Amino acid sequence: MRVLALASMRVNAYARSQRALGPLLGTLVLLGIAHAGGKASPAQAYGFSAALLFAVFAWQTKLILDTEPDEQRMIARVGIGSAAKEVQAGLIAAVASGVPIMLVGIVAPLALRALDLQRTSLAAAIGLGLLVHVLAVLAGAGVGALASRAVVPEAGWAALILVGVPVLVIVLGSRTSPIAHLLVPQFFGLAKLGPGDAGGAAALSAHALVWAAVLLGAYAFLRRTRP
Repeated sequence: MRVLALASMRVNAYARSQRALGPLLGTLVLLGIAHAGGKASPAQAYGFSAALLFAVFAWQTKLILDTEPDEQRMIARVGIGSAAKEVQAGLIAAVASGVPIMLVGIVAPLALRALDLQRTSLAAAIGLGLLVHVLAVLAGAGVGALASRAVVPEAGWAALILVGVPVLVIVLGSRTSPIAHLLVPQFFGLAKLGPGDAGGAAALSAHALVWAAVLLGAYAFLRRTRP
């Protein structure tokens, strides 16, 4: 309950600071551009959307983790009685804040009539969109957390992480390469899957989950010594 209460407090502080407007506006612009080219299959539309919003999720995670002053964050750690719980509260807040943008990403191609549903059902398309955007939220949260002020106090290095990793996702993730599979979550890989390719979708999902787990684990490890 303490973890959830601290996470809720951080979400409220983030919303009241109006920092949430930047990622939201960026989301609307990116999705408008992404779906302006006409209809595409759900795998193509949602794979491209997730790859673009991955950068927004990372940016938003850094914003929400940096909203709280350093002194207040240290007080919260003492008050909650555990460094691990304080870190958990921050990550829960970051993921929860990504839900509204994730929903916008799922609804946008429907609202813009950019989904080609001739070879699949609407329910299956929405399910795929939900899956790929959840993966993007988790992976983006890992990148944004590693760029947060508690881990990287230098603004230049933090900006390099926030810009560099999404660029790798877009540049390398759209290519077939062993290096790409090691370095980035394969959101673009969905566009190359045929209808009903459950095995390929499962492999790509597992890759993105492992990628997110490594980043989030690295953040939790670093925060043990960096309050």
